[in-house]
Amino acid sequence: MSRKEFIEQTLLGHPICEYYFGTREELIFSEKVWAICERDCDRYGHCWTCPPYCGTIEEKIEKCLEYENFCVYSTVTETPNAWERDANLKVKRQHDDLTLAIRDELAGEFQDFYILSTGCTECKVCTCPDAPCRFPEKRFFSMESHGILLMEMLDKIGLCYNYGGDTVVYFSMIFFHEADLFSR
Repeated sequence: MSRKEFIEQTLLGHPICEYYFGTREELIFSEKVWAICERDCDRYGHCWTCPPYCGTIEEKIEKCLEYENFCVYSTVTETPNAWERDANLKVKRQHDDLTLAIRDELAGEFQDFYILSTGCTECKVCTCPDAPCRFPEKRFFSMESHGILLMEMLDKIGLCYNYGGDTVVYFSMIFFHEADLFSR
């Protein structure tokens, strides 16, 4: 079984909405993403997985480009009010738990992969920058911290990010090498 087939089989065992396999040539990066993070995100400068403490933008883009292939997948959840922060955090926690489960299943078969998700909100208040991360084994870096223009890329590859109404959509990405096959 190839890694792609194993990833697909793993994803199909979880309540995901859509997924897409692509190559690194389809990724869309911009260093401007960090400026948007700085302007619009309250985690900027306050979280180990977000700019500017996550490493340099050049390092993060290079990390993604180390892998030939990626898979992006989504979860979609209806909430009583998609604009309510606590409801979104609860749904985000569900997405993060699902991504942790997928990561653990993949790690049982091969080690050379890299996952990005929605960024870390594991702790109510992050220790950044005063103390080390409390839960490094649970944290995921965001796609934005790696300079990925997610919405533009989703438009290009045809994945939906707006289901209308009170729905919340979260995405994760798995980067991997397909050339290596393994037996199962």
